[in-house]
Amino acid sequence: MRWFLVLCVTLSGCNMVKGPPRDHECRATLRSIVGLEYAYFSTSQRYSIHPVEIGFAPSQGNRYLYLFAPEGQLTRRDELPSPPLEESVGYGPDSKKRGVLLEDLLTKLPPELRSMTGLHGTCPECDVTIACIGNVDDDPDLDAWTISTSDRPGAARGTPIHHLKDL
Repeated sequence: MRWFLVLCVTLSGCNMVKGPPRDHECRATLRSIVGLEYAYFSTSQRYSIHPVEIGFAPSQGNRYLYLFAPEGQLTRRDELPSPPLEESVGYGPDSKKRGVLLEDLLTKLPPELRSMTGLHGTCPECDVTIACIGNVDDDPDLDAWTISTSDRPGAARGTPIHHLKDL
């Protein structure tokens, strides 16, 4: 048993001792979102850029911003006013718990990454790309992933791509 623990501690990616990686929330949530998008598409023959329309809301304490479109208002997770849920194109991080503001993440997000998000094409021949953006270790760098309902260079449909690494 001792040999296994020593080996586990020395291998990168072994989570038995140190717990799940901080970006696990992002990757797992993006996979859930794309599953909701597929289910929504099967009944409506289109994807949505409005999280409430597909039945998505992040859990309390989320550290990431979830962005469904490059433009539009986002639902806040603090005491400031938010748009009606039907108009929102994403959710900000839980600022009360995490101390990260939605605006801080958006201003640091490269425009080319933001422009990747949203609907592309005309439904039913369309796809959607969703991003999650966070600061997991309180330095200036961001952590950013995207997921899409279509195949992309470097990832099959429904597979997250890591664009910016914070750790």
